[in-house]
Parts: sequence; structure tokens; C-alpha cells
Amino acid sequence: VTGRFGGPVSVPAVSVLMSVHNGAPWVADALRSVLTQTAGDLELIVIDDGSTDATPEILARVGDARLRVERQARLGLTRSLNRALGLARGALVARLDADDLAVPERFARQRAFLDAHPDVGLLGTGAREVDAAGREVAVVVPPADDAAIRRTLIRRNPFVHSSVMLRREAVLRVGGYDETLPVAQDYDLWMRLSRVTRLANLPEPLVVRRLLPGRVSAVRDDERLRAEGRLRWRAVRSGTYPPWCALFALRPWLALALPPGVRRTLRRART
Repeated sequence: VTGRFGGPVSVPAVSVLMSVHNGAPWVADALRSVLTQTAGDLELIVIDDGSTDATPEILARVGDARLRVERQARLGLTRSLNRALGLARGALVARLDADDLAVPERFARQRAFLDAHPDVGLLGTGAREVDAAGREVAVVVPPADDAAIRRTLIRRNPFVHSSVMLRREAVLRVGGYDETLPVAQDYDLWMRLSRVTRLANLPEPLVVRRLLPGRVSAVRDDERLRAEGRLRWRAVRSGTYPPWCALFALRPWLALALPPGVRRTLRRART
């Protein structure tokens, strides 16, 4: 790769993909958590998805050549992530939401695991979940090995989207994020990746996930449940899972009949 004056441009080991819309209260902390990683051979690609608050000014104040910011009219998370993926240069791509934090050794730990396990193309981690005040409300300990993850995948999403590191070649091979899905786009991607690569999680909490009132997962819960039901049914119809697993495709539709507070309680009990 050559730069604008003909000199070599180093290709980062990891491309970090982030989309932000009106993230002024939290985005500076998220950026800092990436740019201070112990494994600093990375680029951070931030898509400013039509922010109207102070987000553009906050991004402009970051004086780190590893940060690339692209502004656009509001397109939504899925299309923004695909745009960032198209700009990525690293063989590995990692995700972090603009209101979450990566612990300092996260990328070093994930890169070491992927170097030792070349057959794994999708690697997540555990997570600490905190409220807006920073109080811990839960610790997510995901299934770790490929077999356990596949057993879980038809039942629920076994990855914290903000924690994953993926091989870019595998993501591109399955077509990236499905832009017809405004929610559950991560769950759909894991389903498709499961057909071409092995899966793993590091159970340790290497990200801090903020449970804020405006998160898509909270605001659009009904839409997410409908999408998950369709995705599970597709996995059964394609032969990825046996016919009896259609029972798990019905569960999201049954959950729609429950009040949102009951759903949250049941979901927390499973983590």
C-alpha cells in the first residue's frame, strides 16, 4: 500500500468499527478506550451518522492519526457499519458501540487467541453491564467454545456485539451486515458466519456495556423479537438446525405477548 507521496502506508492489524449518532455524553470515553489499548496497532473508523449534538466537535478534537471520521446524513446503524467495513484495512475488524468501553487489554487478548486459533473467525468476550451512573447491574458470561455457542445460537444471541473481533475476509465472504435489518443485524451476521467459520468467546468481561434508555435494543425490542423469530426460522428451513429447533423460532413471538418489564427480567435471568 502506498501513501499520497508514494511512501509505504502500514496496514493496521485491527480495524475498529464504530457508528455514532448524538453520542456526545459518551463517545469521548469510547474513543479513549480504543486509542489507549495495550495492542495499539489499529485504526478506528467512526461513522458520524447525522449527529446534531456536539459529537462532531468532540471527534474533531481527537489528535490521533489512527482515527478516521466520516460524516453522513442519518442512515442507521446497519448501513453505517457496512460503510465502516468497506473502509477497513485490517485483516481483523472489531466492534465497539459509541457508548461502551473496551478494557485496555481487550484487543491484545483477542488477537492472541485468534493467532492461536486460525480456524476461528468470530470471537467475542464477556461484558460488564452498567447503568447510566456507572453502577454495575450484571456480568455477561457467554458460552466459550464452538459447540456450546452453536447450541445457544438458535436459542438466543450468544455474542455481545460491542465485544466481537472478526476476520474481515470471513465477514466479506458472507456479505457483511444485511441492510434490510435495522435491528438484530448482528444476530443475523453470526448465523451466516456460523456456516463458514468456527466461533468462540473469551468469557472474561473485556468490555463495559452501558445500558442507557435510548439504546436500540431497548427502544425497538418488539422489532428485534420479530427479526430474531424470522432469523431462527430461516436457520431451521436452511437445514442449519434440525426441525425440532423450530420451537426456538416460536419463542420470540410468544415473548411479544409479555409486558416489556417481564421480558427484561427473563432475559436478565438467562445471562
